[in-house]
Amino acid sequence: MRELNSCELKDVSGAGFIADAGAALGLGIGFVIEAAGGKGGKEAGAALGGGIGQVVEAGLGFLGSLIGGIFGKRR
Repeated sequence: MRELNSCELKDVSGAGFIADAGAALGLGIGFVIEAAGGKGGKEAGAALGGGIGQVVEAGLGFLGSLIGGIFGKRR
C-alpha cells in the first residue's frame, strides 16, 4: 500500500471548497453570537458549518458517481 500525497489526502478527507466555505460561514456566525454575549460561538459555528459542507460535498460526490454510472464516463 502506498502513501497518499497531500492532494489525494485532501480528496479522501473531504476537505474541499464547500466544506471550507461552510466553516468560514459558520465562523462568521459564531463571531456574531460571541458579540451578542454567547461563549464558544466561533468554534461551534466553524465545526457546524464545516460538517454541513462535508455532507454537501459527499452528496455531490455521490450524485456525480451515480450519474457517471448511469450515463457512462466520457474520456
